[in-house]
Amino acid sequence: MIELRQLRYLLAAAQAGSFSRAARNMNIKQATLSRHIIEVEKRLGITLFDRRTRGATLTPNGKTYLRTAQRIVKEFEELNEWVRATQKGETGRLAVGFYTSFSAGNLRATLSDFSARFPAVRVQGFERDRDMLLAGIESGLLDIAIMIGERLYPGIGSRPLWSERHLVVMPEGHPLASRERIHWQDLAGERFLLTKRDPGPETRNLLLGKLGSPGYTPEIDMDDIGRDTVISSIALGGRLAIFAESSAGIQVPGVLFREIHEANGHSRIGYSGYWRDDNENPVLRRFLDFVATRYSLPSGSGPQPAQQSGKEPP
Repeated sequence: MIELRQLRYLLAAAQAGSFSRAARNMNIKQATLSRHIIEVEKRLGITLFDRRTRGATLTPNGKTYLRTAQRIVKEFEELNEWVRATQKGETGRLAVGFYTSFSAGNLRATLSDFSARFPAVRVQGFERDRDMLLAGIESGLLDIAIMIGERLYPGIGSRPLWSERHLVVMPEGHPLASRERIHWQDLAGERFLLTKRDPGPETRNLLLGKLGSPGYTPEIDMDDIGRDTVISSIALGGRLAIFAESSAGIQVPGVLFREIHEANGHSRIGYSGYWRDDNENPVLRRFLDFVATRYSLPSGSGPQPAQQSGKEPP
């Protein structure tokens, strides 16, 4: 059987045009290279190099054989490079689940930058509600799910990824539209429209916590409609909506987005990533490291305090 290293010796000699030069290029003795070339010729029963000429000149049979040998060596090197890249998480597949908007914000920017940095990785997105995302993680259909907040689930690792600003969505003629700053207390007495789907239930809890008080509960309509329909309905007047800034990419005539402030700055919501503890996909680890570097977050896989946030969104 012809060894792969012997094919490399043949190619080196043909490219260098000299056994001695090829041996120097490969940092081996010329006698070693010559011995292996002779052994290959004996095994094949053909002469590859014309020794009557000066230097290493291929015979017609040698040219034919070297064309195939060159392809074999190249494919073997490409295979090894693919294996190394796969082990390093630089090629492969990453299945990402989410229920946040993909129209703007950190999720869109992060996946776009990750794909640009690692073009050999195929990133697949799946928009589902929280229960479906968790089922996808547990079944192995998803590598990572990106959801609001941070919770602990058995057998599932988590890490805070980034935060986004809270926005109030209002008709362009609303009295608050002219305000330079809007605080949560400015929204007291307003009527809100939310989706029953994620992240509607979490947003409802947020509103109850921020605006609720003894004797007052904010008026919240929960409809079984999608994010885009909620925002479109706000243009009709009479109600407001609350979303993270990733939804600001959904442009609807007659609707404005305004940031909500707290005493210490913008009101923000944190996003966390969830994955199975036994997920050995190298691309997942590469993605987590990429996010940690991008947002200056801890690189450990354990849960972190939910209030931690990353850099200002790009």
